[in-house]
Parts: sequence; structure tokens; C-alpha cells
Amino acid sequence: MSKKLRFLFIFFPLCLSLTITGCGLQDLLGKNKNKTSTKKPESETIIAVSLNEEDPNKLLISKGIDDLAKKEDVKVKYMDSESEKESPLKDAKILIYQGGDVSVLQKSQSEKIPILALTRLPSGVKPEGIIIPDQEKAGELMVQTLLGKVAEGQIVILQGDPNESGSQKLLAGNKAVLSKYPKITVHTIASPAGSESVTRTSLVDFLEKNPDKVQGILAHTEKLAAQASEVLKQTQLEKKISLVGGQASVSSLMRMSNGSQIGDIDTSPYLQGANAFQWAQKIIKKETLEVNHSITSEQGEIPAKLVPVKTVTPDNLAIIQKSYTTTMQSAEQEKKEKEQKQREKSSDKDSKGKDEEKGKDQEGGKKEEGQSGDKQSAIPPGVEKVTERIKTETTREYLDAQGKVIGTEKMVNEQVKTVPPEMLKQQTEQSKDAPKDQGDQKKDEKKEEEGK
Repeated sequence: MSKKLRFLFIFFPLCLSLTITGCGLQDLLGKNKNKTSTKKPESETIIAVSLNEEDPNKLLISKGIDDLAKKEDVKVKYMDSESEKESPLKDAKILIYQGGDVSVLQKSQSEKIPILALTRLPSGVKPEGIIIPDQEKAGELMVQTLLGKVAEGQIVILQGDPNESGSQKLLAGNKAVLSKYPKITVHTIASPAGSESVTRTSLVDFLEKNPDKVQGILAHTEKLAAQASEVLKQTQLEKKISLVGGQASVSSLMRMSNGSQIGDIDTSPYLQGANAFQWAQKIIKKETLEVNHSITSEQGEIPAKLVPVKTVTPDNLAIIQKSYTTTMQSAEQEKKEKEQKQREKSSDKDSKGKDEEKGKDQEGGKKEEGQSGDKQSAIPPGVEKVTERIKTETTREYLDAQGKVIGTEKMVNEQVKTVPPEMLKQQTEQSKDAPKDQGDQKKDEKKEEEGK
């Protein structure tokens, strides 16, 4: 077969292969490397989050968000994070809003960043969806818990902000059950935002004017429940008046274990955060939301998801208290580690900038600094024993029947092992004798291996 014919047989399949795979001949020959090397990677998904600083379960909500974000290529930026020098809204695909600076809502709308709410929003702001605890059910459960201790007499309801829809729903749930008990009279003390101290004074006055008549107190929020508990202790009525809270937290569960509160409502803050992240992802990807409720607003119907709530009683207190405490401790630890990494990262950037300012003339000095750093591993005189501490962390996740994470637990294991000083001494001597040039060192090691 002639050379020209053989070339045609080889060249034709090659062209056909390039046509099928969509590759260009220049790519195959390496002449189009700049095109692939300059290709920009896909941008990282950023979710901005603004939580309510007054929420005692703020860390649990953020942990629910962060735990799911770790499993996907998603970065979460919090509005209150000191480590964020630029606005968390920058390049954000969505804003999860529970509280904080209200102006961020208008800014988000002006920049056409969708909003996912964890509370009712001010008029004029329409979120893509709302995820909130079932407040009306929580109100009903609060009364049912109290009815185990109270059948008649007066009950005081410490309502949260009467202008807030969640507080209105709680009160509606309270009264829906209490209306069936004619022997019980109800006195409501509302607490507009920032007036908690006034509420406390009003409670003290009412108790003084109605001695031996008040049988129970329903406190909608953790802050109000804590104040009611203090008032009952100061007036020595904690054994006579039953207190039920509407927002379980580490503090309120501790009061229950001490006997100063008979019940509370678990609003599942971790699940609120987890559900918020899942919905945020669906909104970004324009996927169908798992709606089980809707809320009517001035702008129309808003798709909503009500997170189930449950009563905390002495029977299930130990389990729920352990879950809250463990998750809170884990969240606090992760927050500290994150802040430490941010500080180290910032410190590294500063030191790197200083090193670059020294210029090329100090390259030799840098090498000497590196060598002196290696000498830090030298064994001090008089050492008889060397130990190494190895620390490992294990994160355990608890999932429900649908595979959703409903709780996490972090375990830390620390091991100590003894290292012969002779081994460290030998490693130090080898480091001293090693060539300064890394290229020469690799060549020498290769020669030694070939000799063996």
C-alpha cells in the first residue's frame, strides 16, 4: 500500500472522531490551551442571612442552615458577621430574613434579590416564601399544658408584640382553647417591641391587686417567660402559680428541670434553619416548593411552610433538653472555629503583604528564616519522653423517616501517644544535613533509591 493511501486511511477516521466529539484539531494539537485555561469557573452560590438578634435560638437556626450548606457548594454570609468586610448582599442569590436591619429588605428588592422570610415582613415587601413555626397550634398546646394544673381562676397571658402576626396567632390559639372553660378568666398584657420592662411592672401590679386569684401564666416568648419566672420568685409565688412558655430554649428547659416552669413549646429552630436552606435552594433553582400553607398579604398569597411544634413536658424534657444543649454547644464551637479561621486568614494576608513589600533582595533572608523554622523541631536538652496529641472530631447526624436532618451531635476524641526521642533526633539531623536547594535534594534522594 502506498504511503499516500495509508495517510488517507489514518487521516479520515481522525477527522471523523474530531467531528463526533466536538473537539477542534487545534485543541488536540495543544494550540488552543489559552482557551481552556482562561475559562472562568462557575460562580459559587451565595446565600445572605439576616437573623433576629433577640431570638434565643438564633444559633440553632443558623446551624440548621450551615449544616446543609456544608454538603453543597454554597457559601452563607450573615449580616452580623464582623469577618465580612463587604456587604453580604454582594453577589447573593437570595436573602433569608428573620430580623435585623429592615433597610436590607428594600435594598434586596431594589437589587432584585429574592427574599425568603422566617417571619411576617413589613407591608410593601413580598417574599418568595415564608417558613415559620405553627404559632396557632403552639398557642393551643400552651393552654392544654396549663389545664393539667389549672381548672378555674385567673390566667395571665404575656403576649409578645401585638403588631406581630406570630404573636397574634399565638394569642388566637390561647383563646380558642380557653373559651371552652367558663370558670377561667383571662387577663392579657401585651408587650410592644422594647417595652418588656413595662410588661414586668404590669405583671407585678396585677399580682398585687389579685392576691391568690392568679393560677397560671402563659408567656409567649423566652424573654417574657424569664421575666415572669423572676417575678414569681421575688414574690414567692413560684409554687402557687404555674408558668408555661411558648418558645423553648436552653434557658427555659433549664427552668423546667429546676421546677420553676411546668411546660414549654419546642418550635424546632434547627428544622427552621434546615427548611430555610432547602427552600432557598429551590427558589434559586426555580423548583417547586413544598407548600403546606399560604399567607395572605397586601401583595397577594405567599407560599408558606409551617414547621411542626410540640409540647415539652416532664416526660420528654430530658430528650429535648439534651438535643437543644448538644446542638447549641456544637454551634458555639463551630462559630468559634470559624472566627478563628477568619482571624488566621486575615493574619496570613497581612503577613504575606508585608513579605511582598520587602522585595526580591530579601529572598535569601526568607530561605534562612525557613531553615531556622525547621530547627524548631530540635529536641531540647534533658528530654526523657516525647508525647504527641492526636485530636479527631466526629459529627453524627440524626435523620427522620424522610431522610431530613433533625439533629446533630459532635464528638471529640483525643489520643496521646509516645514518640521515641531518638526518632525525632534522627529526623532533625537529617533535616540539618539536607541540601538547601530542593531540586538537588530530590535528585540525591532519587540516586539513593536507584542505588538501593
